[in-house]
Amino acid sequence: TKNQIEYIDSLSSIASAFSSFAKLPGNNPGEVNLLDQIRTTLELFKNTGNITFEVHWPLESKVIIYADKEHLNGVFSNLIKNGIQSIPPGRGGLIKVDLDIQSDKVVVSISDNGTGVPEDLWKKLFTPNFTTKSSGMGLGLSIAKKYIENANGRIWFESEADKGSVFFVELPLMYPVEKLG
Repeated sequence: TKNQIEYIDSLSSIASAFSSFAKLPGNNPGEVNLLDQIRTTLELFKNTGNITFEVHWPLESKVIIYADKEHLNGVFSNLIKNGIQSIPPGRGGLIKVDLDIQSDKVVVSISDNGTGVPEDLWKKLFTPNFTTKSSGMGLGLSIAKKYIENANGRIWFESEADKGSVFFVELPLMYPVEKLG
């Protein structure tokens, strides 16, 4: 009976995840300082054992984009969490977050020193219900892609076996960036 209850709970969880995916939370965009959003997301992971975070961005005080703040939190949390989970046991983890201003766009890159994504899986990575993990619903990256596209951006990645992956998120800037004085 215990096993059947666990199985039913598991099926219920899967059904809920697909239901959530089918009706993603509404898009509620506004002006967002991307630097603040990334700082907030990094705070969630700062005490993750055996992981070092390196953050590099230019001397801007504000990088304003037009996007849904909650969606951005979800995207960056998912990318950082995936990076952490890709690091094999016994390896000191390194997650790098870089921000680069390119004319009227900003590109955020999140890299890890994990196992990388096997090349035969590259085309499937942003597909709903596809996962390389033993747990999870395989919806994180497909939802992230939808959220970034809602903000008129794009997301892509590069990966190298046993060296790690880099995920890139490109978003349009609302205004020229403000440099720190």
